[in-house]
Amino acid sequence: MPDQISTATVSFKSNGDTANGYLAYPTDKVQSPAIIVIQEWWGVDEHIKDITERLARLGFTALAPDLYHGQITSEPDEARKLAMSLEYDKAAKEIDGAAHWLTQQTFAAGPHFGCIGFCMGGGLALATAIRNDSVAATIVYYGGLPNPASKLESIHSPVLAFYGEGESERANQLQETLVNHNKHIELHIYERAAHGFFNDTNKSGYDIRAASDSWPRAIAFFRKLITN
Repeated sequence: MPDQISTATVSFKSNGDTANGYLAYPTDKVQSPAIIVIQEWWGVDEHIKDITERLARLGFTALAPDLYHGQITSEPDEARKLAMSLEYDKAAKEIDGAAHWLTQQTFAAGPHFGCIGFCMGGGLALATAIRNDSVAATIVYYGGLPNPASKLESIHSPVLAFYGEGESERANQLQETLVNHNKHIELHIYERAAHGFFNDTNKSGYDIRAASDSWPRAIAFFRKLITN
């Protein structure tokens, strides 16, 4: 494992404009597999930054594009407003711009990358894997499905998905749709776990059992698919 990591807020080009993101990478002068981390509806908050740093400490280079452009919240009503006002076409360009920038860096291995998203970001991770054939591995934490779900026919990567028990219907729909289109999916549904169970800053929803089981699976999935 790397002894040290570096973190920074970086800028990258996106559809003729400039966007920002939170970057973390090992400082061992070795090219590291690239991962795009896609935020929950709270924004690029301390939890999302912590995830990028965790990935860097495990030998990955991780970048979380800031789709809210500096806005974060811990209030559900405000988060809902921010999510509803998100321009998804623009967000898609910013995610792709972040991935392109990241895989061009000397400390990141490209051109393929992994993509992991949480809540709102889980759905955006699926959308990224549908449109971007450079995605080599997609991890979805309790994310929504595209509308219509048949868009999953065009997904380019294997999928690893984690859901709480209360979202089993959505999880099973994701699995059924991907299997029907001959796509690879590994699904885990955690009994008694709620939506957002991985977020350890949300004490009411955090489930240490589900979080502790899912994270090693996520890391193994990325190592298998984007480190070869």
